[in-house]
This record gives sequence, structure tokens and C-alpha cells, in this order.
Amino acid sequence: MLKRLVVGLLIGIVVGAGLGYGLLQLLGDDPMSGALGYAFAAGTGVLVGLVAGKPIWSKGALVEAGLKAVVGAALACGILFGLRFVPFTLPAIAGAGAAPLGRHAFGALMAVATLLSVFYEIDNDGAEPKSGGKAAGAPKRIAAPSSGGGAAEDLEGLEEQESGAKARRGR
Repeated sequence: MLKRLVVGLLIGIVVGAGLGYGLLQLLGDDPMSGALGYAFAAGTGVLVGLVAGKPIWSKGALVEAGLKAVVGAALACGILFGLRFVPFTLPAIAGAGAAPLGRHAFGALMAVATLLSVFYEIDNDGAEPKSGGKAAGAPKRIAAPSSGGGAAEDLEGLEEQESGAKARRGR
């Protein structure tokens, strides 16, 4: 569990910082103002949903990663909305001016990405689904199905196998 927590933190910090830095290079000083900030947060949620937990390139993870991406977009907008009310001002970092947490490109996107990726990583148990759709403890068949002889022949074959098993045990 600690490993998943650390992986989630690393994914969140790298993705959030990378997107924040890219936004600063493309749009300048205030890329997180207004509705544009929510669009960038939703994009961050989609990207984190695709790579955190069970990533999209894993075998059989296409649907799960797609659902995480859609839900991540909505959750990211909600997280950004909550961050806008946090009365904490971040200092100037790497060309981004000092701004409140919810309007700072690095701070807001790193917080959104880190919260989502930690949640997805801890939620992912890492177990692969069992193939064949059968339970692990399912009993195996004793007799193979007959080639059209009917239920009477199946019953006779089963009785013969049981009598052979009793004979081997010495009864």
C-alpha cells in the first residue's frame, strides 16, 4: 500500500507540474483564471485517469481507464472548485507569479493530479482477473459427456467409476 501511495504521489506531481509548466509556456502569466482553468483541470483529470491505477496500455484496461478518465474530469473540476476557496497564496515559481492556490498553474494542477492519482493507485488492487470465468475452487468433471447416449448411459458410467474407486480402496 505504501508503494502505491508513493507511485500515486510521483505520478501526480510529474503530470501536474508538466501540465502547469506547459500552460505557463503557452499562455503566459494567468492560465488558470475563469472557466479556462476548469477546462485545464478537466484535461488533467482525463490524463491522470488514463495513466494512474491500471493504465490504458495494460491488458484489458481499456474500459476501466476510459471510465476513470471521464470520472476524473468531473472530479478534477470539483477539486479545483474547492481549491479556489483555500486561503493560501503560493509564491512565484518558475515564471509563474504569486497567486492563490486555486489560480496558480503549478499548485492547482499538481494538487488535482496528485489527489486523483493517489486515489486511483490506492483503489487499484493490482490483481489480474481470472481467465475462463470459473472460480478457482470449482470442482472438475468426473465423467466426460457421452456422445448422445442419454442420461442413462451417463449414470451407468458414473456408477462404474464409483465402484472402481471403492474397489481400489479395498471395500
